[in-house]
Amino acid sequence: MTVLSSSVRETAAADSCRRAWPVAQRLGVSRVAETTHLDRIGIPVFAAVRPGAELVVVTAGKGQYADEARAGALMEAVEQAVAERCAATTPLRWASPRAIAGEGGPRLGAWCPRPQTTVDVDRALPWITVPSLSGTGDLAVPAELVLTPCPAEVTTGLFGSTTTGLASGNGHTEAVLHGLCEVLERDLTSLMSVADTSALIDPDTLPAGPAQLYGRIRAAGLGVWLRWVPVYGGHYMSCLIDDRDRAHPLYCNGGYGFHPLPDVAAVRALAEAAQSRLTYIQGSRHDLTDSYAAFSSMGPREQASWRERLLARYGAPARTVAFPTAPDRSGRLSPQGLLKDLLAAVGAAGLGPVGVHTFAPLAEPFHVVRVVVARAEHFTAHTRRFGPRLAAHAREQR
Repeated sequence: MTVLSSSVRETAAADSCRRAWPVAQRLGVSRVAETTHLDRIGIPVFAAVRPGAELVVVTAGKGQYADEARAGALMEAVEQAVAERCAATTPLRWASPRAIAGEGGPRLGAWCPRPQTTVDVDRALPWITVPSLSGTGDLAVPAELVLTPCPAEVTTGLFGSTTTGLASGNGHTEAVLHGLCEVLERDLTSLMSVADTSALIDPDTLPAGPAQLYGRIRAAGLGVWLRWVPVYGGHYMSCLIDDRDRAHPLYCNGGYGFHPLPDVAAVRALAEAAQSRLTYIQGSRHDLTDSYAAFSSMGPREQASWRERLLARYGAPARTVAFPTAPDRSGRLSPQGLLKDLLAAVGAAGLGPVGVHTFAPLAEPFHVVRVVVARAEHFTAHTRRFGPRLAAHAREQR
């Protein structure tokens, strides 16, 4: 077991890089390049290029150290390549939402479909049966939440296809832990986007790892804020970087992280915000055009107002706290121990069941999985999903 700055893994990042490169090449990655120095911050960011990708040609990785960033870029490319190759051959089950609920499965609403869609509960929809980690046996999951990209013939439009919960690891449990943390990160980002209940972290209380990244951002002449919510037995962190010299929404860049260890969650948020900024500078991702178009449609006053609201939200000092102390996890500081504790906390919070789809072993020796969590929110500009917990959270904070 190895505790990295941004994850808990079974092997060191350098070893993962060494083993991942031939796998990535086999799956279509042509090169991996360091992009750190395209920006002035200096937080390590790497990009892996997969020219034949259906999803994202250029995947990025970030971390406190170069090997972690390189491994992240490679493994994200590997995950997506495996998912693409398996999308058309994954076994499906066609059944109505009423039939699934009658078998004891979660109702369709538990998967937080888009509210503007109309559903005939007696019409057959495509599902994928996956093992449940919540002790409830097998779990029927809408195919659109497992397959990415989702084939046109099984796309319902109820959810939208994303890569949230798609994860890889040196071992199966490591991959599942990583995927579950990502699903919970998106759930909390959704809640905070509607009503932000986080607290501002006092930067003078940051531990060594996060303090180093925070310091690099400040030394680059940029504004930076880190916010925190304790939840699900772990820690959710969100970060905003603002470039005062470029007072434009494109240079207000966010990063997010959820993990049982607060240091890891903080490094994820800080490094992802730096990666997001560098991604706009690099300009190589195909999906950036949506952001460009959205901001281009705004006038100067509207752009300024958007930025001011975001800065006011992140910099609000009304509730400022010290960086949280990591709990004693003696004997449980491993992917297995952390996953066990996290599943218990998720269940106690009323989320779940938690399901895991394991993809075909196309990336051996690595494992690639898709983690899904019933009742977890996933509200973004793309998905527009809005479940009952998000609605309740919005009402409670009025």
